[in-house]
Amino acid sequence: MAPNSPAARPAPVAPPVGFDLKRLYHTLIERLWLVAICVVVAALATAGYIRRQPTLFSATAVVQVEQEEARVVKVDRIQQEDLRWGDALRTIEQTLKGRTVLERVVDSLNLTKDLGFMGTMTEPTKEQAAAFLDKMVTVRLRRNTRLLDVAVTHPNPELTAKIANAIVSEFLAQNYQQNSDAADRAASFLTTEGRRLQIQLSESEKALQEFRDQSKSVSLEERNDVVNAKLKELNAKLTEANSAIIRLTTELAQVERLGTNVESLLVLSVVNSDPAVTEARSTISKMESEFASLKQRYKYAHPKYIAAESGIAIWRANLTNAVLKVPQTLRSIYESSVASEKALREEFVKQENLSRQLTKDLTEYSRRAREMESVRMLYDAVQQRLKEAMLTRELKPSKVQMSTAAIIPQKPFSPNKAQLMIRGVLAGVVLGVLLALALNALDSSLKTVDDAEEYLHLPVLTAVPKVKTENALVMTDDAKSPAAEAFRTLRTSVSMLGRVEERRTFLFTSALPQEGKTFCSLNFALCLAQQGLKTLIIDGDLRRPTIDKILTPRAGDKAGVTDYLAGHKEFKDIVQETAHANFHCITAGTTAPNPAELVAQGHFDALIEEALLHYDRVVVDSAPIHAVSDTLMMLNKVQTVCLVVRTAKTPRKAVARAMALLEKANAPLAGLILNRQRRGKLTGGYYDPYYTYSYYGKYAEKGVYGS
Repeated sequence: MAPNSPAARPAPVAPPVGFDLKRLYHTLIERLWLVAICVVVAALATAGYIRRQPTLFSATAVVQVEQEEARVVKVDRIQQEDLRWGDALRTIEQTLKGRTVLERVVDSLNLTKDLGFMGTMTEPTKEQAAAFLDKMVTVRLRRNTRLLDVAVTHPNPELTAKIANAIVSEFLAQNYQQNSDAADRAASFLTTEGRRLQIQLSESEKALQEFRDQSKSVSLEERNDVVNAKLKELNAKLTEANSAIIRLTTELAQVERLGTNVESLLVLSVVNSDPAVTEARSTISKMESEFASLKQRYKYAHPKYIAAESGIAIWRANLTNAVLKVPQTLRSIYESSVASEKALREEFVKQENLSRQLTKDLTEYSRRAREMESVRMLYDAVQQRLKEAMLTRELKPSKVQMSTAAIIPQKPFSPNKAQLMIRGVLAGVVLGVLLALALNALDSSLKTVDDAEEYLHLPVLTAVPKVKTENALVMTDDAKSPAAEAFRTLRTSVSMLGRVEERRTFLFTSALPQEGKTFCSLNFALCLAQQGLKTLIIDGDLRRPTIDKILTPRAGDKAGVTDYLAGHKEFKDIVQETAHANFHCITAGTTAPNPAELVAQGHFDALIEEALLHYDRVVVDSAPIHAVSDTLMMLNKVQTVCLVVRTAKTPRKAVARAMALLEKANAPLAGLILNRQRRGKLTGGYYDPYYTYSYYGKYAEKGVYGS
């Protein structure tokens, strides 16, 4: 199977997703104009913004928050706050620019009378001045420190320092006033609460003493221990008695169920363990052993024989009596155990009731004792806090104090022109890059040789760089140009596809119009002619013919393909000479209303066959595949099909669809021709040195292909 056959070629795949630095570089270079426009616009916008901004000054006062305040006496303050944590520092940060502090600053500095404060000609109210001041003030906590920066921004530098210092001073004054008021309120509350707790303590002590006298609680714990120990002992004995009763009940039921059946009773362990039964069985076993010896020495009529036999019979009777007496013995033991268990249970219930009462009395006593002790501890704590409140009422130390006072600023704070301009330019660069990447993501065209081969799994025969005009015959107009070298590369690539007799007819087509198929077919045919091959190019685009305008612009209307297909002209009548050696052409001919029907009649195959009788190579410039169906009906006698793709324009899916149509029509698709490839940008990197390779020395004046 041929490597480029439809069955061997994989389906088109999406471009790989990932970060490709070279692809990113080429994308940015391609759309550098967009980045430049964004930078210029951002710079102009930033300059306009800077010009409109007023000149502002900033003064900063630094506030320090200590973990522990200085103490005159070693007592805790009534209103304590753990200032080691961030939430407490954030609270102070918000309080510094709270409405209460700002209104105190407005009053202390008389800002409502200062017309330059808000820049208005009318006198503002206190609320308006405080709201304006709130916009001027910024309080910020320094990271990993207990320092707060109180910054004030205003066009007047003297006023900024004055307001910053006033904010800190008013905050400290407000903080001291709050602490003092809190101490007064705490002292009043603690005094009232102390009196109430004193009365409650006296009542608790009296109630506890009365309960102690009533219940004799001095020996409650000892009595409770004795009762609990006895209760445990009784519980163990009661459990043992219950187990014995259960066992005796089971054994008695087994014995009574068997009745007087001695042999069955002897199977039971309770019968075998009876002393009388054990003695009788042991004696019988011994006598039977002796009787067995006597049988060997005496006959049955011998007195010793008779005496031994009678003795065994007597003991067997004794064994039967002993076995039959076992049920009576078991019943006696069972009745005795039941009576003992009943007595133990009555005593256990008695001790349990006594223990329950003792536990109840002890619990009540403990509850009353704990209640009295709780009231006592609370009373002592209130008395201690009352003493501390009385001592700290006149103390003024605070954990918050001014570390550095604000000074009058000498330089403006805002606007920072250099910083704003740098940010604006960087924003323009970022915006331009993002727009360039977005446009590149939306662009579904093929830009490089690698893109085309990876996506379409079809070789790229050549990459033709962009030229000034698509109608140029670069093989003659600029034979030393990179475009001319690209067509020579195409000629070489095609020649290596197979034997010469199998590569005589070529068809150039494209997926969409305006991709440069005519340009490529003309220059390829001219390249073959320059090699010394007699070449004929046929204009197969019967809808929009172009070859006659390029090769024979002054020949006027001459017969061509349509005239031959309609049977009006012979082959020799439609062939036209060109200004180039070994190079002839057949134009589209007379305009036909039904070009598709003309091609479908099959005369186009005859045209190709007759052309091959007179020419070494035949090149057909056909119509775009997606535009009309003419091209698909010209493939019978074509040996090589080249699909022209305009880089950075033709959509991927359009090219894939064109390939699918060609493969469905069994077209001998050889490969792709990337047209209008941009040099130094999206060529894929390794094509750049080729494009910059130029003639040198004497070849620069008159090279292989002419001067």
